[in-house]
Amino acid sequence: MYISNLSIKGYKNSKKESNISFNKGLNILVGENASGKSTIVDALRLILRESEMTYKRINEGDFYRSFQTNESVESICIDLTLKELSEDEKVTFLTWCDERFKAYLHLLINNNTNAKGYYKKKIWGGKSKRSIFEEDTFDYIDCVYLPPLRDAESKLVNGRRSRLATLLSQQFKNDEAKEQLVQNVNEFNQSIVSNKESKFNEIKKAKQDINETLKQSMGSVFGQSVNLQFADANFNSVLQSIKMVFFPKLDEMDVTKFKDVALNSLGYNNLLYIATVFAELQLMEEEAEIFKVLLIEEPEAHLHPQIQIKLVKFLKKLSNSNSNLQIIITTHSSVLASSVSIDNLIHISSNGEEILSAQLSEYDYNGSKNFINRWLDVTKSTLLFSKGVILVEGISESILIPEIAKFVLKKYNENHKGKKLPITLEEAGVSTININGINFIHFMKLFCDVNGNNTDARVPFRCSGITDNDPPKKKIKKENNNSSYVDNNEKNDYKFEENYPDESNLVPGANVALKLKETINCSNNTRLFSSPYKTFEYDLAMEGNTIIMSKVLHDLWPKDGKVKETLKKIFDTSNQDLKKNSIYIYKHIDTNDVGKALFSQALAEEIDKVENDIFKVPKYIRDAIIWSCNGEVDE
Repeated sequence: MYISNLSIKGYKNSKKESNISFNKGLNILVGENASGKSTIVDALRLILRESEMTYKRINEGDFYRSFQTNESVESICIDLTLKELSEDEKVTFLTWCDERFKAYLHLLINNNTNAKGYYKKKIWGGKSKRSIFEEDTFDYIDCVYLPPLRDAESKLVNGRRSRLATLLSQQFKNDEAKEQLVQNVNEFNQSIVSNKESKFNEIKKAKQDINETLKQSMGSVFGQSVNLQFADANFNSVLQSIKMVFFPKLDEMDVTKFKDVALNSLGYNNLLYIATVFAELQLMEEEAEIFKVLLIEEPEAHLHPQIQIKLVKFLKKLSNSNSNLQIIITTHSSVLASSVSIDNLIHISSNGEEILSAQLSEYDYNGSKNFINRWLDVTKSTLLFSKGVILVEGISESILIPEIAKFVLKKYNENHKGKKLPITLEEAGVSTININGINFIHFMKLFCDVNGNNTDARVPFRCSGITDNDPPKKKIKKENNNSSYVDNNEKNDYKFEENYPDESNLVPGANVALKLKETINCSNNTRLFSSPYKTFEYDLAMEGNTIIMSKVLHDLWPKDGKVKETLKKIFDTSNQDLKKNSIYIYKHIDTNDVGKALFSQALAEEIDKVENDIFKVPKYIRDAIIWSCNGEVDE
């Protein structure tokens, strides 16, 4: 059995009905802040009666309230669907099931309080409110919650809320063992504070001093006698008195070397707490009839990347080995997100009134899934936490686009009277992702149906792709054929030269990604923009940026000589041959003497210093930036 769907309406940031689908086993919820991930977890805790949530009262802030009108919803509705019940579970959850043995659980909370100030809850199973509801059914569901830890130490120390006490209470399943533990503790207590044979004269002396003071101050009529002893020892109080200590290496046996967890690091205390909860889960495995739900918020807190990876791998293994365990995690860590398959990822976003869910395992990737799994490394998986994304071919674009965007967004805001856009990609929450090639057909499947069969968004935010035109080389007939050219092979009669198109000589590109434009650009949220001429660097130069580009290239060129002299002429001369200079700059960027990465870094630093109108941005780049930031593009 597993939770296949959760419906939320009226709760926290979900005014409209929000439907979230889950996978069996491990589910990792990713998305930007305030998208609704915590709302989903709290809704599950509420309807599944997680222990801490059971004691937490619903308050006014739990009901959705509009920021514009300040009006609150009339009720909270949370509905749960459970699928693939075993034969035993069909019997156990029979009153929750329909004729196909799908189980349903519903929670309704009206937005009005009773005389005692409580909000009334109505819970029922099955399709009808009139269905017979057996409270004992909840005994077969165990929901465990790990909060977003900032101070795990408080959860590890002894006390009423000690997680260690919870684990120990599950270990003691024999009443005789419980009684023996309490008896041993009581005997130890008595040996210390007994009036007759106390081993500690200090305790005895303190008791005598208090009694003597009472006698002197109150007299024999009003005075009282006191004795000293440990707090009453019952099973729960004994367990709550036990605390955890640590040693920084495994298999240490010398108890004198262990230290208090207050001296441990925050990250390792977090791990100790998580390990304690996992130990509880392993005890539950013995109770196969119980369906277990583990909810974890931001387990990456205080953990360095290697430990994050080991943790999520362990969680994956744990969920795979236990068919009756479902794990749901929220995270802001690209390390965690990149360490699992996209089958385990659920993208969460919000439109202000509804939580939007994209279950990545449900999409048809047509053979691209393994490719995407390998591609979504720590850097690229940041797109899952963005408000928008720009996919680019190479390192030049990934370095320069964020700087160029400052010019584009500033000019857009100056020329548009309506909605203003953020002034940088960072402020817009837009990630620039280098896909290292032209394989847009694989990556665009995260955002749209590349076959054009469905225009709906997948991951529901805007995605721009920027790709080169890459015109084919010119095929030129060789002159003065001689024996070195002629061998009855037609190819040897021709030579091939780089093609450098311009406005008067546009050449259709040979880039296979261009074939995707028609279907991708029909989708609601995704667009692919292509250069009109050749490549990113050449098109930047042809837009009229040869002066600044030649100046940067000149300063980077490692040796004096003809190249430096030519570049100096380009940025010193007012009357320029734009195409000739653009070709020269392009040819000398991608060389062993400079390289695209170094040139792009230097150019980014240079354009950061210039005025808005000095650097010219090609339209396809401008449109890609504006689209990803939710601006209006003239298509």
